[in-house]
Amino acid sequence: MQLGKNKHIHHFLNWVKKNSRLSLMAIVLFGTIAIMTNLNNGLWNKKYGVVIHDVISYYSYLPALFIYHDLSFSYLDKNLEFFAGKVFNSKTKDGGHYQKMTMGLSILYLPFFLLGYLSAWISNAPLDGYSSPFMFFILFSSVFYVIAGLLVLRRILLWFFNDIIVAITLIFITLGTNLFYYTSLEGTMSHAYNFSLIVIFLYYTILWHEKPSWKNSILIGLIYGLITLIRPTNGLIMLFFLLYNIYNIGDIRIKFNHFLQHFWMLIVITFFAILVFLPQLLFWKLNTGHWFFWSYNEEGFFFTKPEIIRGLFSYRKGWLLYTPMMIFGLAGIFLLRKRLKAFYLPILIFTVFNIYIIFSWWDWSYGGSFGARAMIDSYALFSISLAAFIETIWKSKRAVKIGTFTLLSIMVFFNLFQTLQYKYGAIHYCEMSKESYWHSFGRLRADYEYFNLLEPLDYKRLIKGEYATLPKIRESIGHDAKTSFETFSRFRTNFLSEDGHYEFKNASLQSQLKKHSGSNSILLNGEKKYGGGIEFFVKPGEKYLFAVWKYPYNAKASLVFAAQDIKEFYFQKEETDQHDTSNWGLISFEVKIPDSCHRKYRVYLWNKSTDSVFFDDLLIKKLN
Repeated sequence: MQLGKNKHIHHFLNWVKKNSRLSLMAIVLFGTIAIMTNLNNGLWNKKYGVVIHDVISYYSYLPALFIYHDLSFSYLDKNLEFFAGKVFNSKTKDGGHYQKMTMGLSILYLPFFLLGYLSAWISNAPLDGYSSPFMFFILFSSVFYVIAGLLVLRRILLWFFNDIIVAITLIFITLGTNLFYYTSLEGTMSHAYNFSLIVIFLYYTILWHEKPSWKNSILIGLIYGLITLIRPTNGLIMLFFLLYNIYNIGDIRIKFNHFLQHFWMLIVITFFAILVFLPQLLFWKLNTGHWFFWSYNEEGFFFTKPEIIRGLFSYRKGWLLYTPMMIFGLAGIFLLRKRLKAFYLPILIFTVFNIYIIFSWWDWSYGGSFGARAMIDSYALFSISLAAFIETIWKSKRAVKIGTFTLLSIMVFFNLFQTLQYKYGAIHYCEMSKESYWHSFGRLRADYEYFNLLEPLDYKRLIKGEYATLPKIRESIGHDAKTSFETFSRFRTNFLSEDGHYEFKNASLQSQLKKHSGSNSILLNGEKKYGGGIEFFVKPGEKYLFAVWKYPYNAKASLVFAAQDIKEFYFQKEETDQHDTSNWGLISFEVKIPDSCHRKYRVYLWNKSTDSVFFDDLLIKKLN
């Protein structure tokens, strides 16, 4: 009887292998989860939910062209208040407007922008390019393009692997990496789009080498041009085209002859790639006076000092720490040497150069991001190597298979949990340290101690190629652990100091000439009379203790505590309560918040004289 059961199970599994479309179901599953995540978060209804960060530049070309009919962006100066936070008002020395990011993503956004325009028109929403209907369709554009890319990726993988292997690979590459986050919560960033474009580029590269045609040449040129226009460093993907199907020295000669035979098709590829770039070149020429314009100003690469180790393994943004699934994607590259020779060298060499270039950028952690977001674009290639690894394990002994797939499944849940951690602030967008990582490990939300353990980068030194960190600046204080923390954690920069002490925020006012403790103080003089400002929220009836040390103790300088409207509340104290033998004097006072207060109050320092006055050891302490 038992043998009969096993026989039926065996027949069922064989039927699944031959007739099912598990890989298609995997794409449907991912698409459903991504769509539901977007619907649940409702980012299109939030002021800074969709067009944020780099997307402000990527998207700005569409409203400028189709709504304000002015690609010179001069319309910004007519309504600076409205466009603040919506469009970057960057100008050349001659007054020409430009955007930091190129217009490549605007091309992909365009169909969804038009749907948003139609929806806004029908619903009588503002036709300004930034109302909810526009944001809704722009947000969901990433899901569309990623699903399209996954369908093409599925076709590529099915040429070489069976449906079960392909299905598992698609699940792991989507839900087991930060591709999921950048398809949903920050879906409008460039990475999900370029992931799909690179998938399509691989598809037509394979077809072109099998049977070169004018159609394939045109499509490769257009897709490559768009990939490079969106993110210029991704132009490195041309290495895959050049090295595809090369395995030894003899293959180089064969490949060279193949290119000679289809020389004019290579010209067509080049022509259409340049054609995609032409609108951007015209934009730069008209707005800046230059055909080629470096919009990143002093930002650049440090190829002699790449941060590869930190980029791969650091607690700040380490690719393999936050996306451990890719360890197996890297391991799978070496399995391609025997399994899929045509892919081995192009993926290996591309990976080496890609990692080197990405982590040679001055800000190798790429600002605010979940993990190493710059690596997401290349997941198309790692899907092939990951599939080779999964196939090898699938054919291994039962214990190896169970153990490895259990580990890989845990990594999927680990990635999804970390995604929630990042959403709720338990993983900081740019200041993670070893201490803060392990303090938050396993916790969905951060606590106040976590913020004390963060480690900001010193961007002034970083942009010069010097890796350096700063002490965490304690900017604001909160109250009860639930209300205040949830408010502050949204910005992930403000937190309660348990000991009440705060670092002075004004780095430019720091001085080592005098100190009461530590190694620095803040220096105010006739030119800079105010400093050390800290804003925080208060409640009626609360009591606070404020204190600061100043040098010299008899200087005409005060500690000030006031409401935003000083008519509501204003208190300043110049006299010191005590002074020490080094001429440092302590100003301190207690304040009870009035019953009619507004929530936001401010503490700051005021030098009333033209002399130099030093301040140190600012204290803000809630007494009740």
